Amino acid sequence: MISINPLQVFLWTFRRKEHDVVNLYNSLSPLMQLATNNNMLNFGYWKNNPADPLGAQNELCKLVGEMADLDSASIVLDVGSGFSVPATCWKSQYENINITCINTNFQQLLLSTKLVGNSISNVKDKSYSLLQTDNIRFVNATSTYLPISNNSVDRIIALESAQHFRPLGQFIRESKKVLKNNGILVIAMPVTRNPSNLSSFMKLGILSFTWASEHYSLDHVKSAIINGGFHISEIQSIGSYVYDPLTDYYMENRKYLRERILARYPSYLEKILYKSLLKMKQVSQKGFIDYVLIKCKPSGPNQE
Repeated sequence: MISINPLQVFLWTFRRKEHDVVNLYNSLSPLMQLATNNNMLNFGYWKNNPADPLGAQNELCKLVGEMADLDSASIVLDVGSGFSVPATCWKSQYENINITCINTNFQQLLLSTKLVGNSISNVKDKSYSLLQTDNIRFVNATSTYLPISNNSVDRIIALESAQHFRPLGQFIRESKKVLKNNGILVIAMPVTRNPSNLSSFMKLGILSFTWASEHYSLDHVKSAIINGGFHISEIQSIGSYVYDPLTDYYMENRKYLRERILARYPSYLEKILYKSLLKMKQVSQKGFIDYVLIKCKPSGPNQE
């Protein structure tokens, strides 16, 4: 049984500083792994009726890869890479790309190298650590300081991670620095639909506490992108193919999933997860939250 201190979880969720997010994921990632029966950490894209969460998550990776035009890319950064499962999916589909996974969570990076299953070299300097496999590089660094040469990257992808980046604008500016002038930035993330702080709390209900990230509005994200030196070439709103079917899958399989979860977690956590999913579907249908894919291109020369 995994021991969870509810007060710690509340403080991590409330403060949402970088080390809080790391602690939260280290404590609760196994909960998502149990619920989905795999190591992918995204909500998935359920439009084509995938059979299970892994199928939906692979569909989301595929959609993001297509939006990022990975077929014409060479050097790719996956920022906030989780356990690097999306990176392995892209690498298997686009063999010519070289991927660097950047994650502030060193524990996740170590597990990522085991999942990829190749030989590892470890290089350290004053600012970050680098783990290298035969196919993918893993860099332990923050999204607001990318230890990558300027104008050297074809694509940057933040798949369901940018909602944790704070300040978001700093990540956008860092992306502008390291991208080539013809590069592409793709962000996939949950957003709110511009409620005020008070109405956001009232509309989101339990999600105000269990949605353990910044509650960025779509307008805020778009403003950060434009002010960071990009123009937006495409936005896809896919919330109805994310939140509703994910909740339906859990409801239909709750008995089985609950048994798996209760084998390692206290029962109150499963109840919170259940109520949060119900609320997520409700506020999605009311248009209070959405899930967006945003494709951006530099709007001018990068700064040396």
